[in-house]
Amino acid sequence: MKLTIRFHPLLFQASLAAGGVALMAFNYLHFAIPHRKGPITLDDISWGIMSPSQVALYAPMVLVMLAFTLLNLLLTVYFLHRLVKWLREPGAYRAFRSNAQGNQNAGIFAIVGSLSMTVNVFWAPFGFFIPQMSRHMQAMMLPSLVIFGLLLTALIFLEVTFGRTWFAPGIDRTKFNFVWLLDAFAFGLVALTGSGIVAMASSHLIVDIAARATLFTLGVGSIILLYKVGYLTFNHVKAGQLPAHPVMPAFFLIVPMACLFGLAAYRIENYLAPAAGGSGLASTLITASYVLAVAWGLGAIYVIRDYFRSYFVKSPFAPPQWGFV
Repeated sequence: MKLTIRFHPLLFQASLAAGGVALMAFNYLHFAIPHRKGPITLDDISWGIMSPSQVALYAPMVLVMLAFTLLNLLLTVYFLHRLVKWLREPGAYRAFRSNAQGNQNAGIFAIVGSLSMTVNVFWAPFGFFIPQMSRHMQAMMLPSLVIFGLLLTALIFLEVTFGRTWFAPGIDRTKFNFVWLLDAFAFGLVALTGSGIVAMASSHLIVDIAARATLFTLGVGSIILLYKVGYLTFNHVKAGQLPAHPVMPAFFLIVPMACLFGLAAYRIENYLAPAAGGSGLASTLITASYVLAVAWGLGAIYVIRDYFRSYFVKSPFAPPQWGFV
C-alpha cells in the first residue's frame, strides 16, 4: 500500500524536528565528554576507558544522533523534491500565498526554518561521524556564509510577500493563532546558523559579515516575535477562549524560539564584547531566554491542560503538534 500525503510546506516541520533531536544529542555529548578544541567527533570518544554506566549513557546518544541525522537529511531531500514538484503545479504557490485567513499560509516559513536546521546538522552531528570534515571546518565557512545569505534573503522575501497578505483588507486577524509565529521561528533558526559561523570561523571578514547579518536577523526577528506574541495574547484574552484543539500545540513554539534567540545572542558574545565593554549582556540574554522558555512551557501546559486530558491521546495528527518536539 502506498501512503500519499498531499504536499504542504508544514511537512518540513518533520525534518526540522528530526534535526533538533540530532542536535540535542550532539550538544549533550559535546559538553559532557572532554575532547580536543572544536566540535566533538566520534574519534574523541575513548570507549575503552569509560565506565559501564558512561557507555550505557553515551552509546544510545550516538545511535539517536545517527538515526535522526540520517532522518533529517533524507527527509530534507525528499521534501525538497516534493517542493519542486509543488512549485511547478500551475497556480499552487499563488493559491497558497493568497490563503491568508486564519494565517493558513504561514506554514511557508517552515521550509526556511528546516533548511537552516539542516545546515546546523551538517556542521555538527554529520561532522561528528566524519571527523575529517570537522577538522577542515574552516574550508566550509565561506560556502556556509553564502548559504546563510541565501536563507536570510529568502526569509526576508517571504516575510515581505506573505506579510502583505496578512494585512490586506478583509483579513480578520482576530482569528489568527500561534502558527502565525512560524516566521519568527524561522528568523531564530537563521540567526542560529549565522551565529554558528561567527563562533567557528577564523576569518575576520567572514566573522564580521556573519555577525552583522546575524544581528540584523535577531533584531528583525525579535520585533516580529514581540509584536505577534503581544497581539495574539491580547486577542485570546479579549475573546475569552482558546483556539481550536488542532492548533493548540502551537502555543509551545515560544519555547524553542526563546532558546534560539538567546543562544544566537550568546554565540556572538565575543563579537559584541568590545562594543559592550564586556558587560556580559549575552550571558544575561541567554539566561533570560531559557527562564522565559521554561516559564512559558509550564504556563502553556496549564492553559491547555484540558487538551491533554480529553483530546490529545485520541486526536488525529495535526501539523502544529510538531510544536511539542
